Amino acid sequence: MAWVRLGTVVRAVGLDGKVGVAGTEGALPRMSTVALRRAGQAETERKVLSAGPQGRIWWARLEGVEDRTGAEALRGCEVWGRREEMGDAGEGRHFWADLEGMPVVEASGVELGRVVELYVTGGVDVLVVRGPGGERLVPLAPWVTVDREQGRVVVDAPPGLLELDEEEERGTQRRPT
Repeated sequence: MAWVRLGTVVRAVGLDGKVGVAGTEGALPRMSTVALRRAGQAETERKVLSAGPQGRIWWARLEGVEDRTGAEALRGCEVWGRREEMGDAGEGRHFWADLEGMPVVEASGVELGRVVELYVTGGVDVLVVRGPGGERLVPLAPWVTVDREQGRVVVDAPPGLLELDEEEERGTQRRPT
């Protein structure tokens, strides 16, 4: 059973113990159980009693969390779920857990690297790809195809989009904030 990161508890939702989880990609309602992880603390598993969308996050009612104080105490915990319970994301959709680590190539076959991160922008999400040419940001636009059979991401970008600028050619990489 593979555990994958679903998101992070970012706040309490309401007064009745619901937690707000950012980054779940819609997988949270499919989970029967989640693991809550926080650095320096023991992992705990909790049953998911119910879950649903709440604006840009998802709410979840977890077994043993009865009020706002209990929900607030979980703020900052990473939420992990079993990949097997996620099922299929649907036509043209992908779970982050499935893209992470995938090789990325241009349509011509040139290797760009591997997916190392995803930026959720509220518009078009962006893959962070690291490889021989450095780090590149690749929007998940219509010219990007996830080839599940080959286990790779294929990019057929407009001319000039993936060309490295001088800073990238020197090997300078963006620093996480």
